[in-house]
Amino acid sequence: MRGEIVRFKKIKITSEKKIMMLFEKQSKSKVWDEYSLTCSEEARPEFYAAMQSLKKYVVEMCELPDDYLDRITVRGVSFSYAGMDEVMGATISAGMRLDDSYTQLNLNTPHKASGSYSGQDPDPMQVLSDKCIDALDILCEEAGLYVDGERAQMQLFGAA
Repeated sequence: MRGEIVRFKKIKITSEKKIMMLFEKQSKSKVWDEYSLTCSEEARPEFYAAMQSLKKYVVEMCELPDDYLDRITVRGVSFSYAGMDEVMGATISAGMRLDDSYTQLNLNTPHKASGSYSGQDPDPMQVLSDKCIDALDILCEEAGLYVDGERAQMQLFGAA
């Protein structure tokens, strides 16, 4: 993906611990071609760290108490691109551990954009914070490395 114009539509860790991604590459004729990848190979630790760094934004956007942070596990992000400038928008999906249930509470943040779709001053209630955008960019960089084949450290030598 190096040197190519790529944008992610979905980055997810499945319930089977597989990495699932939907992404688009822009062709030479400026058409977006869509690709999907689902793989059981572990990602680099930085990928998982980038994914979990989003949990503070789940707490923030879902207006949850700060002490819920340790109960949240981010599962994925869905991206969209709209407006003349193809402004990125995102929804973060997570699970929250409950004290009195064996299953997690499913959480989806409100969809928010990285800027104004119309080019006007953005409404603060409709846009992602700059720090959240930076965290999403880091996740996309890690996802790009995964697609390029950079995965978790493999053993250099087979088992003895």
